[in-house]
Amino acid sequence: MRVVVIALSVGGAMGQYVSELARGLSGKVELYVFAPSHYEYAEGIDRLHCFYMGETRGRRLLHLLNILEAWCVWRRIKALEPDVIHLFNGEGYPWGLFFAWASRKAGVPLLVTLHDPEPHPGNVWESLNARMRGFTLKQATAIHIHTARFKPLLAKQGIDETFIHIIPHGSLARRFLKHREQGIQREPIVLFFGRLEAYKGLDILVEAGLALKGKVRVVIAGPGNLETEILQKIKEHPDVFELHNRFLDDKEVAHLFQWASVCVLPYKHATQSSVPLIAAAFNVPVVATSLGGFIEDVPRVNGVLVPPGDVNALVAGIGEALHRRPVYPRELEFDSLADSFMNMYMSILR
Repeated sequence: MRVVVIALSVGGAMGQYVSELARGLSGKVELYVFAPSHYEYAEGIDRLHCFYMGETRGRRLLHLLNILEAWCVWRRIKALEPDVIHLFNGEGYPWGLFFAWASRKAGVPLLVTLHDPEPHPGNVWESLNARMRGFTLKQATAIHIHTARFKPLLAKQGIDETFIHIIPHGSLARRFLKHREQGIQREPIVLFFGRLEAYKGLDILVEAGLALKGKVRVVIAGPGNLETEILQKIKEHPDVFELHNRFLDDKEVAHLFQWASVCVLPYKHATQSSVPLIAAAFNVPVVATSLGGFIEDVPRVNGVLVPPGDVNALVAGIGEALHRRPVYPRELEFDSLADSFMNMYMSILR
């Protein structure tokens, strides 16, 4: 079976996901990955086809409006005569809409992975993507989501349940575990790792950190922007908070997870995240809000769920997590999930 995976967004965890998926499927299908030329996680992808998307975010957004370029990429895809096209993300981008139309016109089954069935608040581009993707979803032969919790939401959008396939978010831990070092001691560190966004509840985490009164240090690590008020509180309490406001390489991430005693995800809105599985693989207990995919993902690693927006509940959850023993579900590694993806691809060929 010949499968073409198209990934229009390949930064951070998205790019890592594509790499791990390709590695898991290696030898099982004839897999071709089409991704922008700035893709940084190409290791293990034997048949990678790159296309130019610009050097900056602004240029990339402009490039996505160039349907002539999308048509040139499509010609390369069509020449491969794929059995299935898997649109991994960017389903609401102009290129995503074009590839959906072209797939339908060519009679090639199209699978769309929907990472965020409900767009995160405050993200303009994600909201725009969600508004535009209706056309793509109607052209799709099948839709892949990571949790059954979003099936009713898709049904409200007019998507037949029989078109929906559920495969949980796979583990990205392998790429970080290989950077483990000897001699790193656990400390009373509460770790937030990931892109800093308003919907991720960092204001609640900062208040919880202050309420813990020095019993733990709170380390916040990842690129993105913090609100001025949150940043000011962090700067005023260097004894409580440590901020790494930048992209961290795999080795730095591994160091943080070896160092931390608890991983916290105080989100105000959630679909799913790769972080709980990474934390569990490093034997770090997880505390997260009872939202979206976390409702399934966090109990799976023996983590603690707390109500969103509740500082006291988060403080209590951190205390409880310190006494939890994480469980790492190896069945969610991509070597194990590959058969599920194979079955999904096969099902849309029938």
